[in-house]
Amino acid sequence: MPLDPQLLFDALLKAGIRGFSGVPCSILNDLICEAEASSKVDYVAASVEGEAVAAAAGSWLAGGLGVAMMQNSGLGNAVNPLASLAIPYEIPLLLLVSWRGEPGRKDAVHHYPMGAATPGLLELLGIPTAVLREDSNVQRSVADAVAYMEKERRPAALIVPRGLFEAVPGARARGRVPTRERSAEQRQAGRVSRFGGGSLPSRTDVLAAYLARCGDEAAVSTTGYMSREVASHALVDRHFPMQGSMGFAAAIALGIARQRPERPVFVLDGDGALIMRLGSLATIGALAPPRFVHLVIDNATYASTGGQRTVSPSVDFAEVALACGYAGAGFCSGSDGLAAALDWARESLGAGPTLLHIRVDERESSGLERPALTPPEIAQAFRVGLMGRA
Repeated sequence: MPLDPQLLFDALLKAGIRGFSGVPCSILNDLICEAEASSKVDYVAASVEGEAVAAAAGSWLAGGLGVAMMQNSGLGNAVNPLASLAIPYEIPLLLLVSWRGEPGRKDAVHHYPMGAATPGLLELLGIPTAVLREDSNVQRSVADAVAYMEKERRPAALIVPRGLFEAVPGARARGRVPTRERSAEQRQAGRVSRFGGGSLPSRTDVLAAYLARCGDEAAVSTTGYMSREVASHALVDRHFPMQGSMGFAAAIALGIARQRPERPVFVLDGDGALIMRLGSLATIGALAPPRFVHLVIDNATYASTGGQRTVSPSVDFAEVALACGYAGAGFCSGSDGLAAALDWARESLGAGPTLLHIRVDERESSGLERPALTPPEIAQAFRVGLMGRA
């Protein structure tokens, strides 16, 4: 006999999970609709499964506990942030994965490859997994998974087979997720603020200017030389230097911002990383965290992998951000305008998400090493520091 999906939603709430993120799935539809509509949880409608995982990780870094919901056909999209963020940094989060293409059950032919691989894929990642069935004690299954997560500081997963839940008549999203459409006047008002003059600064110049103005605020920096240089300042009680999970800095910061909306959150992003995950701009623009500043430091290269060129010279990040719903966007193309640009970005706090695109040259500081602290130590120091700050 099918189960009532409300049992699972209630079990997640009882276990202390309040940060929900996910992508559409017909098998999990009733649960997603409940999360979208409920005032008891915060739901991030992610652009891709990896973004859902990163947002759930951000929720934990800010003191909460998150679940990432997805269909198993998209589980592969979540492997990168699981393998290079949640697992090595020991960030607990719950995966709720539907099971399309379960062996021995009728399904669409294109579901069978991932259906056969799903349990084994989670096993290869070392993620303990339980398959929910009609006779499962759902509350116990969730409680056991969360107890493991909190004790071991690792992800856990629950698999939901097709047909497990009874359909809720008329279940559909009920309007809590923003679906705003800006008017022509609003689009016209959202013009890019421009700053410049003089030669291009280096990333080191930008970080020095940023730290002088915003160094006490919470920040997530993208992987590669950006985080190596950020880590050299030993501010892990407020700065989270990513290693791996490239492209998901903004999604992690969004999870933090949703958990702690009263706190300013900065993203120190790179051009190559953001190009990988441009969908995050749409998610952030729609959810509109009020104190969110997104700095894109653009040297037009993948510096830490040998200096291969990115396509950033063809991308207007500021205009894209405005088109995705950011409240403000700026572009800085010279050292003479850097101070004014960063002051402008800081003054935007409270108005909604703001993006500042800063062009830099290719100069690199010498001796940039990976952080001396281990990833779990970084995550714990950041979480404790963020929770302990007003």
